[in-house]
Amino acid sequence: MTAGEHAAAEAVVEVRWAEDGAAPAGRGAALAGRLERFGCRALLHLDYRVEVSVLLCGSDTIRSLNERYRGIAAPTDVLSFAQMEAEWPDAVPVPSAGDVVIATDVAARQAAARGEPAERELCRLLLHGMLHLVGMDHADPPRDHEPMLTLQERTLHDLLGETAPLGEAVSTTGG
Repeated sequence: MTAGEHAAAEAVVEVRWAEDGAAPAGRGAALAGRLERFGCRALLHLDYRVEVSVLLCGSDTIRSLNERYRGIAAPTDVLSFAQMEAEWPDAVPVPSAGDVVIATDVAARQAAARGEPAERELCRLLLHGMLHLVGMDHADPPRDHEPMLTLQERTLHDLLGETAPLGEAVSTTGG
């Protein structure tokens, strides 16, 4: 197998923290690594061989992005910015699907409301954003039993089980 063929068989997810991302003390790199592994497993599970960049941030950053790109002056949980809307050329070994931005403090609040570990909610939001990047969508506001959300929850269950987190639950703080 050539290097190009090997790359085409992979998915790549890179996670980084924004300054306001409330990285857990001493555990930010470990969490980023677990989210990268989950993201790659999810893309391969769904048969997508693409590259995704992920930014973990706080409410202030995502609010600013939400207002700038969607005209909504409020924080949200996840935003997706697709790089390519059409089919990727075969010449690109691992095409960039785009960027996902996740507000860690919003994820922590949603996890608490669901009674789930914050890390599981981060995985859910990463998966949700990646599904948007590969062209899936849902109603606004989302409704139960939509194909995208059904696929999201089924994939989350397939990869993480019923409620099992990837590792130690992560507590995030923010405004």
